Parts: sequence; C-alpha cells; structure tokens
Amino acid sequence: MASRRRGDSFESHKKKVLCVGNICLDFVNVAREYPEEDSDQRGLDYYWQRGGNASNSCTVLSLLSVPCECLGVMGSHGTEASWIQEDFAKCGIETSHCLMKPVQPSVSTVVISQATGSRTIFHYPRDRPELTYNEFHQIFHGDFTHYSWIHFEAGRSVDYVSHMIDDVVAFNNKHSLPQASDGQRLSVVLSVEIEKPELKNPELVMDKADIVFISKDVAKCKGFSEAVKAVEGLYRFCKNDAVLICAWGDSGAAARYRDITLTAPALADIKVVDTLGAGDTFVAGFVSSLWKHGWTATDRASRDADNITRDADSSGSDVDTSIITNALQYACHLAGLKCTIYGYQGLKQLVSSSV
Repeated sequence: MASRRRGDSFESHKKKVLCVGNICLDFVNVAREYPEEDSDQRGLDYYWQRGGNASNSCTVLSLLSVPCECLGVMGSHGTEASWIQEDFAKCGIETSHCLMKPVQPSVSTVVISQATGSRTIFHYPRDRPELTYNEFHQIFHGDFTHYSWIHFEAGRSVDYVSHMIDDVVAFNNKHSLPQASDGQRLSVVLSVEIEKPELKNPELVMDKADIVFISKDVAKCKGFSEAVKAVEGLYRFCKNDAVLICAWGDSGAAARYRDITLTAPALADIKVVDTLGAGDTFVAGFVSSLWKHGWTATDRASRDADNITRDADSSGSDVDTSIITNALQYACHLAGLKCTIYGYQGLKQLVSSSV
C-alpha cells in the first residue's frame, strides 16, 4: 500500500524523485494552423526543446522545487546531444546515472497550431537508444536508498520495465520494516506511466506499482469512453491499495483508490496555446503533490507487522483519499496552466500567481 507518513516531515529528508524513460530533442514549429497537405505556410516560431516523457516530467518537478533525477540513454554524437546535456544542467536536473552511448539522440518534429493549441508529433527514433534492464541493474545493484520515489515510463519493452520494477520491489521488501533509529521506513514509492495504446501486456507493470497513470489513448483503445469508466474498469489489473489515474484532457481526470473513485475538473476558461507536454506536466503535478505531503510506500508485510487492517485504518484511508483528491486537482490545474504558455518557462510563476 502507499500511505502517508503521518507526523513526519518527509520533505526535510530531501530524497530525490527518479524518472526513468526516454530522452529526446523536439524541433518545435508554431504555425497559424495545421497545414494542408502539399501546401506552403510561413511559420510563426521555431525552437528546440528537450523532450521525452520522463525528461519533461523532470523539468516540471524541478520547476516545482522537487529534487529530481532523469535516467535514460543520452546520445553523445552531435550538436543535439550536447544541447540536451546543457539543458538538463540549466534546469538543475541530475543526470549522473544516464548512459552515454555513441549514438545520435532521438528527435521529434512537432507542429503546434496557434488556432487550436494542438500538437502533432513526428517522432524519429534514429538509433533507438533505450535503457535495458541489465544496464539499469548495473547502475544501482538493487540499492535505491537515495530515492523516495521512482517513476517509470513504460516504453517499447514492458519486459525491461517490469524487471526494473522488480529490483525496486525487492529493495522495498528488504526495507519494509523500520530501519533507522527514528523508525523511518526506507521504502520507495513506485509509479508507472502507460501512454502508448500499442504497448503489449501493460498488466505486467500495472500490478506492481503503487501509482499507475494510463493515458486517454490507452483507455479508448481498451473500449472506455471516459476517465471514470476507465479507472473503474482497469483497476482490477492493479495491486491492492494502488492508485490508478487517467487524465482526459479538457474533461478533467479520475482516480481509483481501493473501492473509491475520485474526480477533478480541468482548468476552465483558458486560452490554449501549447498542449505539448501537458500529460507529462499532469504526471509531475500529481507526483509533486503526493511527494510534498509525505506519501510513502508501505507494503503489505509492514502493515501486517504493524497489525493494521483495512477496517482499523479507516481514518488513515480518509486522509489518503483527501491527499489523492488534492493531488488530482493540482495536477489538472497545473496541466491547464501549462497549456496557456509555450514550453515550460514561466510555469512556476503562473503557479505562484494562481495560488
């Protein structure tokens, strides 16, 4: 189960959030409207932006003052690779464990329509750099002491991610009981994002994570027409006491926790200019909210050791439900604010002024 460490100042420990996933470079083109085929159109703006789901979520976490690290494969060839490394450093995001391979980074050409704020992405994986399980294991050797939260982007290979999660689960099982003199648990919160409908066997990772994010596209592919139905219908694939979240654009988002469904509205009355990275902003907003509330991973074994049962923990459940609801509302609010600006710079100021 994932639960709040009551009575403890979690933020004071400043353990990092690790985001594992792809890193790429986005070539962003802003146009008045999406061009017709075989037409000419003068662009309004053009810029480079570091991309990849895990990479983007780290950008937002850093803006929200959450210590974070991004782990993935970074190509070492070319100007683009150097630019990505420099941008990570400029944003204060740690990348010390990233694998530097003699390949070119993946790139995406993005067209943003000024008329609608929509983004159309043409992704070119080039040398297809992706972190393997063996590489992940060689980096950490099963020791995740320095992290409070590890978020996985389920990429092309669910098997790789599943084995990576197994390493963290083994660490949590080993450290499920209080290890420090102050009784502090060392368990790490596990979250996973399932974004691509073509991903095979997502249940391999869904039933291992404390927090599961599924995209609107995945939910629709599974036959669901709204977020509430999606989280209620897919929760059976999650482990007991997990939180399943589905964001549905301007229809808001829903979460399922135990036998309770929670909802939050999208930010209303906004001028949408750029939706690129809105989903990654939503994920970062949800994670940061729980992180700042001291949400920690507590597995079934530790609950049994503490003689805690679901019936006896009803007050704790109420607190957890409130925290999840707040996180869902904050994530929707943050994603909405992001859609009103190009990129991410200025997001922190918008958040501060909207509180």
